Amino acid sequence: MASWIVGAMETYCGAMERGQRRWLEVQEDVCSTWLSSLSPSFPLSECEMEKRIDGGLLVGAALWQAQADTQRELMLVAERLMADVGRCLRQQLPDNDAAPIAVMRQALEVGYASGAAMSQASRQAGHFAATNFSATPLKAARDVRRVLHQRKG
Repeated sequence: MASWIVGAMETYCGAMERGQRRWLEVQEDVCSTWLSSLSPSFPLSECEMEKRIDGGLLVGAALWQAQADTQRELMLVAERLMADVGRCLRQQLPDNDAAPIAVMRQALEVGYASGAAMSQASRQAGHFAATNFSATPLKAARDVRRVLHQRKG
């Protein structure tokens, strides 16, 4: 078996292991945050209630982020695998520049370049979504509180 396949599988397994570890850590944070916010210590001050709500929303955002981080890391693994496969295929082509060989070489290069560009764009879009959209519920809750405070004041 080609060494690049073994390396790719090791990289993939490492990414999955790190992702699972992150996911479990975040789930533990979620459970402890949600359980602590449910513990009866009434009456709650307005500030304490806001902290509990914000804490729950923040750990929800962390769940989203952990999933997005794993997805982004797996996309990088796929990019590296694509590069390795392309390199392996190019190395198997004869060194001459006969027309069929040159066309194959160009097709491999164009395929790799376009695939890498699409993967990078997908990773950037995913990062934007994870960092901006995951915090949206918290921002909305804070905006609602601000408006309510303005109406009371």
